[in-house]
Amino acid sequence: MNASPQDAQVLAAEGGGATAGFDPFLLIMIAILVIFMFLTFRRGKKLRDEQSKARGGAVVGAQVVTAGGMVGTVVSRDEEAQRVTLEFSSGDRVDFLVGAIQQVVEPAASTED
Repeated sequence: MNASPQDAQVLAAEGGGATAGFDPFLLIMIAILVIFMFLTFRRGKKLRDEQSKARGGAVVGAQVVTAGGMVGTVVSRDEEAQRVTLEFSSGDRVDFLVGAIQQVVEPAASTED
């Protein structure tokens, strides 16, 4: 069936054309995007909080894990240079940046006991 240009104009004027109103699919996609962004930012904040807690817990005597997966005991900490010295089970000592500390495995024994 052939539609004349006049029929196309009538359909467009009645809202039956390709430029018809509101698309709920677009709204759903935007809502999903917003939820995804919110959850991503929330997860990132939790990770940053955990890492800062681990860096704060890296005091002398604590057993820590570095970003490379090395486990050692903190023997000294230099706040000015932002470095910690770790001692490993072999007796070797290595300096790391405080930012390399990912997790505190065993907190330092408190002196109040």
